[in-house]
Amino acid sequence: MTNDIARRMFLFSGAAALAGCAAPDLAPAIRPSGKPDLLASIRFAAEAPPDIWTSHLNVAAMRNAPNVLALSGGGEDGAFGAGALNGWSAAGGRPDFDLVTGISTGALIAPFAFLGSDHDPTLRQIFTQHDAADIMRFRGLSGFLDDALYSTAPLQELLEFYVSNDVVTDVAARHAAGARLFVVTSNLEANRAVVWNMGEIAGLGQADLFRGIMRASSALPGLFPPVNLRLAAADGAYTETHVDGGLHMQMLAVPTAAFDAGPIRRSGGHLYLIINNTLYPAPQAVPRTTVGVSQHALTTMVRSSAVQTVSTAQLFARQGGLDLSVASIDPSSGIVFDTSERFSQTYMRSLFAHGFQRALGSGLITNR
Repeated sequence: MTNDIARRMFLFSGAAALAGCAAPDLAPAIRPSGKPDLLASIRFAAEAPPDIWTSHLNVAAMRNAPNVLALSGGGEDGAFGAGALNGWSAAGGRPDFDLVTGISTGALIAPFAFLGSDHDPTLRQIFTQHDAADIMRFRGLSGFLDDALYSTAPLQELLEFYVSNDVVTDVAARHAAGARLFVVTSNLEANRAVVWNMGEIAGLGQADLFRGIMRASSALPGLFPPVNLRLAAADGAYTETHVDGGLHMQMLAVPTAAFDAGPIRRSGGHLYLIINNTLYPAPQAVPRTTVGVSQHALTTMVRSSAVQTVSTAQLFARQGGLDLSVASIDPSSGIVFDTSERFSQTYMRSLFAHGFQRALGSGLITNR
């Protein structure tokens, strides 16, 4: 597996529509048969029906022209989103978000975007002052026999530093005030996308679980190890194994079921999408090799799902009376990824500056 293939795999996330059907039990193995699901208050299946969604949302806020921010996956390309948020703050006009969602690298950005512009310096530091050594560690030959090629112990240490208990407490306070923060992971055993109510988790004081979910959301199977998420309860500890939420969807842009309840629909507001990828790349030569063609096909599939997400969001926004803004990496930026180096500081700093300058010029820019 080349570094470039690993990168493209990290960017991969199949688009999954949110169906309005009843959701079965998320993970029967998490508890003894017949016991209630003690995690129901903090997470739910992405395909859950509207009544489940509304139980996790602040309905009053969603009725009152909400500002919604969705952050996509994209590995080191998350530097673009971090830069765009910083530039947006510098340009002025950045709102306080009523709902923020994040997947994969978007999950690493989401809590700081949720807390507001005061946390922009943290995003800048994360995506411009760290490199691969601060995120992952190659396991050597043992990685081919273990559950992943790389250990993410360095990422865990990074999260413990930046997502401090004080940060988790601040998330709980914003949640109590009515805002909502959702992060998507994939339940490994149940093979299902799971939406975690991060503000509710923060309110319970479960800082380790909070950080574990962020780590799990970017744990691409094969590349990074699955994460066991644990919640202590009066009758014992409850555990689920989760991996990258991008396996099911690139971003939680349009939670249709969340808006299907009559009182919430057509509420107006603004939907912002930050896509840590290039939607419409410039034509490029494709090596006529098995690896080259397969890699290009995978990249095409990722971008196709992103384009479909934007198209669906446009339709949804029009029907719901929401304005829509979309930011993605400009294919003419001239920033080229070096396949020999993952999470390169040089690359991420360039992308950060690109996102910053574009947002600085026009707030959150629309690029479709």
